[in-house]
Amino acid sequence: MHTSFSTTKFAALMALASVVAGTNLPDGCARTAVVQSGNTCDDISAAYNVSTYQLAAVNGDMINVGCTNLYPGETLCLGIKDQDCDTTHVVVKGETCYSVAGAAGISVTTLLDNNPNLNTICTNMYTGEVLCTSSHVYVSITYT
Repeated sequence: MHTSFSTTKFAALMALASVVAGTNLPDGCARTAVVQSGNTCDDISAAYNVSTYQLAAVNGDMINVGCTNLYPGETLCLGIKDQDCDTTHVVVKGETCYSVAGAAGISVTTLLDNNPNLNTICTNMYTGEVLCTSSHVYVSITYT
C-alpha cells in the first residue's frame, strides 16, 4: 500500500512539475514569462506588452476567467508566433474605446477585433486592463 501511495504522489508531483516548468505551453509559443509572487494577469500583461485577453487566450486552461489561479514559478506563454500583439495600452480611468483607438491611430473596429473580450460599446473595459492597440489584427483564437 505504501508503494501505491508513493507512486501516486510521484505522478502528481511530476504532473505539477510539468505545468510549472512550462512543458504544457501551446505550440508556437513566441515568448514566455515566469509568474512571480503577487502577480496578476494585468501586472504581467503590462510588464511584458501583451494584452490581458491574449495572455488568457493563449494559456487556455492554465488561466481561469478571473485569473485567480496563477502560481509563483509557473511559466506562461505571452504570445503565439505570427499572432503575438506586443503593441499595447494600459487603460486609465476615464478612457473609452474611442479615446484609446484614437490615441493609437487605429479604428475602433480594429481595437475590438484585437480585443474580442470587449463588448461592442466597451462598457466592460476597466482601468488597468491591457489592450492590443496594433493596426494589424492578430487575434485568430478565442477565449474559452
